[in-house]
Amino acid sequence: MASCNCERAWAYERQGDPPSDRHALLIAEYALGVLSAEERLQVEELLRQDPAHQAQLAAWQRHFAEWVDEFPVVEPPAHVWHGIQQRLFPTEQPAPEPIRRWSNPRLWRWTTGLALVAALVLALLVLLRPVQVTAPALLARLEQSNGSLAFSVTLQGNGRQLLFVPAGKADWPDRSPEAWIITADGKPHSLGLLQDATAVTLAVPAGLASALTPGAVLAVSLEPRTGSPTGSPTGPVIAQGKISSL
Repeated sequence: MASCNCERAWAYERQGDPPSDRHALLIAEYALGVLSAEERLQVEELLRQDPAHQAQLAAWQRHFAEWVDEFPVVEPPAHVWHGIQQRLFPTEQPAPEPIRRWSNPRLWRWTTGLALVAALVLALLVLLRPVQVTAPALLARLEQSNGSLAFSVTLQGNGRQLLFVPAGKADWPDRSPEAWIITADGKPHSLGLLQDATAVTLAVPAGLASALTPGAVLAVSLEPRTGSPTGSPTGPVIAQGKISSL
């Protein structure tokens, strides 16, 4: 990953590079999940504005797919978060009691008061200090029955949105593709309607946000123009795939 960052820094320093080259490099790193939060927002704005960038993202995700699939889904052990807390907020060791004896009661009261104020200030700083833990990028490849890519999906906005990017232009007369998530009980829940050839960002219902984890299944079915009339898939499932993390 370090080599990617070095190459990107070198590329940005070249004043003669056209914006398209810089955008292509950002989109490639977006597919790998190595960008900062600010850079991810920049790429997502590019994807919403230009279908050509959407096609670039789909191509990079196809390129990296076999490599990403080699990494198994790993749940971090429980002690990891405890270790993060210890590194961010190490336990304060009490200062050893001074050997010197104070003979002046007034000086002792002033010293005690100042120490109490300092402890309160320190406690407020620790409580108000923000914890910044970068969440892993969550992606999904929704494939057709023949193994070809139909949609690339990226989780955005801290799990509040899903960006669906079609891999190509499809022809489904009088039909609309509808996205679904299959929860642990095997029940499909609608995420919304997609477009045939343009990227679509779908808001994740609050009750389904916790289900969007590595290993969860996403699917797309063909439904009437206004969506499924029953709340469940009524047409054929044209693509499906599991969420994975980078």
